[in-house]
Amino acid sequence: MKIKTAINELKNDVLHPVYFLKGNDHYLQQLFIQKLSEKYFESSPIEKILMLPDDMSGKEIVDRITTTDLFSTKKLFIIRGPQKIKGKASLDLLSLCKHPIADHIIVLVSDDWSIRSSFISKIEGMMTPIDVQTPFSNDLKKWVKYLIKQRGKRANSYLEELLVDMAGDSLGHLDNEIEKICLLIGDRNNIDVDDVERFSGWQRDRQRWEFLLALGGKEYSNAMSLGKNIIAKSESMLSLLIPLSALFQEMLFHKMGNGTFNEFRGYIPIPPSVKKRIATFSRSFEIGEIKNALKILGEIDKRQKSAHSKDETELIQFIGSVIG
Repeated sequence: MKIKTAINELKNDVLHPVYFLKGNDHYLQQLFIQKLSEKYFESSPIEKILMLPDDMSGKEIVDRITTTDLFSTKKLFIIRGPQKIKGKASLDLLSLCKHPIADHIIVLVSDDWSIRSSFISKIEGMMTPIDVQTPFSNDLKKWVKYLIKQRGKRANSYLEELLVDMAGDSLGHLDNEIEKICLLIGDRNNIDVDDVERFSGWQRDRQRWEFLLALGGKEYSNAMSLGKNIIAKSESMLSLLIPLSALFQEMLFHKMGNGTFNEFRGYIPIPPSVKKRIATFSRSFEIGEIKNALKILGEIDKRQKSAHSKDETELIQFIGSVIG
């Protein structure tokens, strides 16, 4: 179920005793829980209880949910990583989901969409999960419009694209960047590209992702021009080693996975605009080419740390060896 559908149900006074949020975008998780709390508690005292199986035993979690008070006050229980609860407590939690307690709502949250467990399978057999994964690029543009509009500001489509490229790895990241820009411009309603470029390091990041896009797309002339430019102005070969290594490692993982791409492995030190094109880039490279690129990067790393080497020469030779 899309989060928009779930929120519309709340607006139409449709509440369920149990919800299952599936996906790793914490902004969407918090947004739904906030909307649910506003609807459920209304003018009543808000009592939200977060429970983490890493910090509490399964029995403690079940006991907290089943404990009722004389006044039957409303309570909202949030359990992160419910699949980590094992044994009898796991069965008891499933039973509570089937036969919920009055005035208690349970929200189960699993960050990993791809995770498989007996508990998750049984929960999904009982209800449709609410998708809280970070949206794809086209939908992210809609969210940028929404986040800017929420703050009473305006921006053109070019700027919206830039924001997605700059911070589109999660809605939380996008929300933080837009908040900073809106604070920067004060009472002015229109956000300009110059406002974004005033952020420290933003111009450097933009040049970096444009260079990585050209390299991954095997655009030799463009990669060479952009590479020389950023080495001359803002980067060193040493600072580029991490994103370059990450780019080719991710392409190798994709190749070794026979075309499957797991986007939930955790933090990857490359820009969102590059990360979302890994699958496309990997199709342009043979495994041998990718391994050769990683081998060359390893050799450059050794030279950078043990002897004097010219950054521009190293980068030009690398580009020529990999896509020349």
